[in-house]
Amino acid sequence: MIQMDNLSAPLLASLEELLERIEEADGVRPTNESADLVIAGSRPGSFLFVTEGDDVVGFAVVDARDATIQLGVDPAHRRRGHGSALLMAALESHPQHTVWAFGTREGATALSESMGLRPVRELLKMERPLAEEAWPVVPDGWRIRAWQPEDAEGVVATNASAFSHHPEQGKLTLGEFNDLTEQPWFSADGLLLATPTSDPSNVAGFHWTKRQDETTGEVYVLAVDPEHAGHGLGRVLLEAGLAHLRATGCTRVILFVEASENRVVRLYQSASFVTSNTDTSYRT
Repeated sequence: MIQMDNLSAPLLASLEELLERIEEADGVRPTNESADLVIAGSRPGSFLFVTEGDDVVGFAVVDARDATIQLGVDPAHRRRGHGSALLMAALESHPQHTVWAFGTREGATALSESMGLRPVRELLKMERPLAEEAWPVVPDGWRIRAWQPEDAEGVVATNASAFSHHPEQGKLTLGEFNDLTEQPWFSADGLLLATPTSDPSNVAGFHWTKRQDETTGEVYVLAVDPEHAGHGLGRVLLEAGLAHLRATGCTRVILFVEASENRVVRLYQSASFVTSNTDTSYRT
């Protein structure tokens, strides 16, 4: 077992190759965006590795920002106790962290239960095709426009209000937001804001879209400040973002939403999204 806080270039390359092998075999990536930022050195965290000879065959990412543990084992080296060893070591040093099982696969569920963990959250992946997506009719007194750099603080404030209950999204800081705008996938035109026509600088809500690849878009964040609820802004922002993604060439759109957020899930279902995958978070 190898434990470290920083990755050397060769170990980073080995980890990236391992992640690709796991995703290809399981159909789901074993890390989320926050863990990927830990791997990239943009967020604090630490790592555990299991090796066989010179080969890295298992990993765990301990994400300090989100207090999570994410791990995976090379498909060719499973059923040898590597997953149990990694999870036990990670929990010994971080007993209050939660453990993500992306795709809630049978092996991950069995491992979590064997370690005495219980499910505490479910995250739904929903998706639908994009066809002719019309730009929505915007209510009187409101405007939908693209983000500008001077809107950064307003977006972060609205995000904090909308996700004050959320264990990860609600933590977004101005510095983290600015870091995300420096990511290769960021597009200012894809971050759509709802503002009152009487106060164009007031970010009442936003739909942050993301292009996963040439044909797949994502409802990355959809947020409305609770003070501006009741105007239908969530639906309008959703439709505007879908129209934007279609105009950029996307033919499919995905999103992730807490299963417990019944009202939000119903919004997406009413917009023809269907659940295609479930991620489960476990803890002691």
